[in-house]
Amino acid sequence: MAILGFGDVGAKRSFPPDPNWRTDFDCNQMRYLNKAIWLAWSEYKWSIMLSILCSFLVGVLWGANIGAVYPFAQVIFKGQNLHEWAASEFETSTAEIRACERKIAELKQAEQTDPGKVAIQEQLIDSWQGRLNNVNKLKPYVDAYAPRSPFVTLLLLVAFLLVGTALKCVFLALSSVLIARAAFRTSQRLQRTFFAKVLDAQLGQAQGKNTGDAAARVGGDVGAIGNAISVLLGKSLREPFKMFACLVGAVYINWRLLVLSMLVCPIAAYLLMLLAKSIKRTSIRVMEVNGRLMGFFIQVMQGYHVVKAFGNEELEKKRFEEKTEAVYRQQIKLELYGSLVRSNNELVGIGMVCLSLIAGGYLVLNQETHIFGIRLAEKPMDFGGIMTFYAFLIAAADPIRKLGDVFGALQAGVAGSERVFTALAAEPQISDPKNPVSLQRGDICFEDIEFRYNEKVPVLNGAQLRIRQGEKVAIVGPNGCGKSTMINLLLRFYDPDAGKVSIGDVDIRNATQADLRGRIGLVTQNTILFNDSILENIRYGKLDATDEEVMRAARMAEVDGFVQNQTSHGYNTNCGEMGASLSGGQRQRIAIARAMLRDPDIFIFDEATSQIDLESERLIHTAFERCVGEKTAIMITHRPAALDLVDRIIVMNRGQVEASGTHEELLRTNATYHELYREEIVGDRKAAA
Repeated sequence: MAILGFGDVGAKRSFPPDPNWRTDFDCNQMRYLNKAIWLAWSEYKWSIMLSILCSFLVGVLWGANIGAVYPFAQVIFKGQNLHEWAASEFETSTAEIRACERKIAELKQAEQTDPGKVAIQEQLIDSWQGRLNNVNKLKPYVDAYAPRSPFVTLLLLVAFLLVGTALKCVFLALSSVLIARAAFRTSQRLQRTFFAKVLDAQLGQAQGKNTGDAAARVGGDVGAIGNAISVLLGKSLREPFKMFACLVGAVYINWRLLVLSMLVCPIAAYLLMLLAKSIKRTSIRVMEVNGRLMGFFIQVMQGYHVVKAFGNEELEKKRFEEKTEAVYRQQIKLELYGSLVRSNNELVGIGMVCLSLIAGGYLVLNQETHIFGIRLAEKPMDFGGIMTFYAFLIAAADPIRKLGDVFGALQAGVAGSERVFTALAAEPQISDPKNPVSLQRGDICFEDIEFRYNEKVPVLNGAQLRIRQGEKVAIVGPNGCGKSTMINLLLRFYDPDAGKVSIGDVDIRNATQADLRGRIGLVTQNTILFNDSILENIRYGKLDATDEEVMRAARMAEVDGFVQNQTSHGYNTNCGEMGASLSGGQRQRIAIARAMLRDPDIFIFDEATSQIDLESERLIHTAFERCVGEKTAIMITHRPAALDLVDRIIVMNRGQVEASGTHEELLRTNATYHELYREEIVGDRKAAA
C-alpha cells in the first residue's frame, strides 16, 4: 500500500534489511519477556510487591487449612477433646520412650550386640522425645484456652477453616486485582509505544509487512505479553506458594517419604522442557497466521466494491476459508501441546500420591520405619499423621495441575514479547538530527538526487530541480518516472541515496521533521479522511484552531457550500470511514481546507483532481487560486486545465528532469510532454462523449 496514496510509493524498498519484522529468534527465550517484566516492575513495583505478599498469605492459609486435617483425624473423629488428646500423646510418648530404653538395655545385654538395632532404637527415642516436647509446649495453651467438649472443639476447627478460607479469598482477590493493574497498564504502555514506533518506522522503509500483521502485534501479541505478566507474577507465584506451604507441612510429618514421592519429578521436568520448545514455536505460528488472516480481511474490506463488481465473492470466501483453516490447524496443535502439559502435571501429582500411598500404607499397616533396609520414618506413623501427609500431597498436586495453564501462557508471552520487542528495538531510518537547524523560506532545490526503492529498479537518477520561492509549478511525466518520489523526498518520507534536498539552502536532513512538515500543506490523490466530523477532519491540519478558523478555511476551499446545502448536520456531519459518505470532489475540497488551515509556506497537490468530475475540478481550481496566493505550490498532474494555474511546467522522464517551461514552449520543444498532453486531451474527449 502506498504511503498516503502517493503514486509510485507502492514499489517495495527492500534494502537495507528491515529489522522490524524479524522471524528468526535467538535461543535466549526469556530475554524479551524479562524486558516486559522489568517494565512492569519499574512502573508498578508497589502493586507487584503487595500482590506477592498477598500470594504468600494465600499459600500460608491454604497450607493451614489443609493442616486442620490432623486435628480432625487425630482428635475429633476419636471422640476426644484437645485436653484428652494432649494427655494421650503424653502417655503414649512416655511409654514408647521407656519401651525403647528397655529394648536398648536388652540389646546391650546380649552376647552379640547389633549396633545398628541399637542406633534405630536411639533414633526412635529422639523422635518420641521430640513429640513429647511438642506436647509439653502446647499443653499450657490447651489447658488455658481449649474447650472441654469435643463438639465445641469441632465447631472451633470449622470456624478456623471458614475464617481461613474467607481471608484466603480476600488476599486472592487483592493479589489478582493488583497484578491485573500492573499487567494491563504495562500492555497499554507497550501498545502506545508500539503504535508510536509504527508511525516512525513506516518512514523510509519497505511496506512489505501488511497492516494485519502490525494489528496482530499491537493487539494479540501485546495482549499475550500482558497475560504472561499477569500469570507470571500472579498465578505462577501464588500456586507455588500454595504448593510450598503444603510441602513444608509434608516435610514436617515425614520428609523421607516426601523425597520418595518426588522421584517422578525429574522425568516430568524433562518432558516439560521438550514441550516448551514446541509450545513457543507453535505460539509464534499462531500469531503469524492470525496476522495474515487479519491482513486479508482488511484488504478485502478495503476492496469490497472491486470484489462485488467482478463477482469474485466465492473466490474470496475460499481464500478466507483457507486462511482460517491455517489458523485452526495451528490453534489445535497449540491446544494439543497445552493438554500434554496439563496431563504431564496431572501425572506428576498422581505419581507422587501413588508412591506415597504404597510406601506410607506399608509403614502404617506394619508399624515399620524401614522399607528394604531404607529408613523412611523416624517412628512408626499413625493414622492421623499419614492422612494429613496425604492431604498435603493432594493439596500440593492441585497447584501443580494449575501450573500447566500457566506454562502455556508464559510460552505465548515469550513468543509475543519477541515479536513486539524486536520491532521496538529497531531504529527508524528517518530520524531528527541531534543539533537541528531551523528552516527558512527560500528556494526548494533537488541536487543530483539518486534514489531507488529496491536495488534493481532505480527511480531517480541524478535528478536536479530548483523551485523558486513563491513559484507555482506542475510536475508531469509518465507513470513511474519519479514524480511522487520527489514529493516523498521533499516531505522526508524517505532520504535520498545520494544528493540532497534543501529549502532556503538548508539541507532538510539538518532540520527536524516537525519543522519541515509544519511548513508544508499536502493534498493527495487518495484523500485520507478519518471517521469523524467534517469540522474535525479540517481541524486535523491545525489541532489548536478555533471553529471560526476552521470554517474560514472551509469557505476559502469551497467546502462551505456543500456543507450547508447537502449535509444533514452541517460541519458536524460524519465523513464515514475513509470519507465514504462524501463524493470524491467533496473529500478533496476538505483536504485542501485542511492543508490551508495550517497556513504553510509550501502547498503540494499530488494528482488532486485526477479522479473527480469536471465541476468538482473547477471548484478545486478556484480553491487552489484562492488559498495558494503568493505561496510556493507544487502540483503533480496530467490534467490540462490544471496547467493554466502554474507558472512553469517540469517534465520528468526516466528518473530525471527532462525539460521545463511554459505549456506552449514544451508543446513545441519536448516530445514527451507533447505525447502526454495529446493522450490526456484524447482521454477527456472520450470521457465527454
